[in-house]
Amino acid sequence: MKIELEYHPPTPGMKPPLLARPFADVDYVPPQQEDYQDVVDELVRLSVKLLAHLPDPSLGPDERLERIARVVPTSQLQSANRRSARNKLVALRRRLDELVPGELPAEEKLDLLIARVNELVPGDRPFIAKLETMGDFRATDIGLSPHHWR
Repeated sequence: MKIELEYHPPTPGMKPPLLARPFADVDYVPPQQEDYQDVVDELVRLSVKLLAHLPDPSLGPDERLERIARVVPTSQLQSANRRSARNKLVALRRRLDELVPGELPAEEKLDLLIARVNELVPGDRPFIAKLETMGDFRATDIGLSPHHWR
């Protein structure tokens, strides 16, 4: 077998070949089941509700939900990195479905978790203080309780 390769390096003034897109722009966008604006609106509503209860600016919505998730003893502590708004909403919904099974909308599931925290730690203290009072005795997704780190 003999393979011959020819290489013609570009020279000054040489025009690169035009790249033709084999598909229309619309073909590159995957079809989505939900309207983008609906996704954004729900993500904003959930994020604002989470922010209102856990105002730490260094936390994202998923991290705020993880803090609230400690009211579900069988849940495991999870962490997440940067994702798109759609992926964040999907993850928030999935996590809320794990924490609160049933056919309720995501916002109502979040309301139930918040109510549970207020039920377990009554009083007028800030929400974050209530969570800190409860502590977090759950196992993590790597098998250790955060109390083992102290």
